[in-house]
Amino acid sequence: MPPQRPERGDPALGLRLRELRLSRGMTMAALAEKIGVTQPAISQWESGRERPGRETLQRLAGALGVTAEALALPAGSQSSAATLSPLQLPADVPVLGTAVGGDSGDFSFNGMVVDYVRRPQGVAQMRNIYALWVTGDSMAPWNRRGDLIYVTPTRPPVPGDHVVIELAGAHAHDAGTAMVKLLAGQTPTQYRLRQYNPERDFTIARTRVKAIHKVLSLRELMGI
Repeated sequence: MPPQRPERGDPALGLRLRELRLSRGMTMAALAEKIGVTQPAISQWESGRERPGRETLQRLAGALGVTAEALALPAGSQSSAATLSPLQLPADVPVLGTAVGGDSGDFSFNGMVVDYVRRPQGVAQMRNIYALWVTGDSMAPWNRRGDLIYVTPTRPPVPGDHVVIELAGAHAHDAGTAMVKLLAGQTPTQYRLRQYNPERDFTIARTRVKAIHKVLSLRELMGI
């Protein structure tokens, strides 16, 4: 038999699937193993990009302890992003895996997507964004350890923006140290950064910076 083509996306189903999984303390990997699929498949369903087929839906429902009818929406009844309530917005923003590096809140990108989170209404049409869990308390009280921030690599940051700065690694393909700071100023040769806790300014040469990405403000996320 030819392979099944993926069903069309269903953000509402993806949201329910993610919330049921989290309420049962299951990781995407654990759920995938339980029903015999890959972790990326779970990610695609939870983000609303694809919809599981009928047999897979039955296995998902069994693994989560609900009926397939309670998990699924009738075909054609899903809402568009424009009419979804905040709790129904698609969970399609990737959270990039990080590892805590020290008391200053530095971390290293490991290149992995560890989860997906809901897309705020204000960035409903912005495709190129990602999220990070804050590590360390160097930026408290603006953000504390465990808070979530949304980041875009496509909007150039200006002084006054919070930014994610990734430094170049020792070798071309190495992951470099990254940090979340306030961009206090910039010159043709360096960035001036500020942290809040303890409060201090410092500079980094542009030649050391692999990437600098803008952290989206609450106003941008709310669309106001």
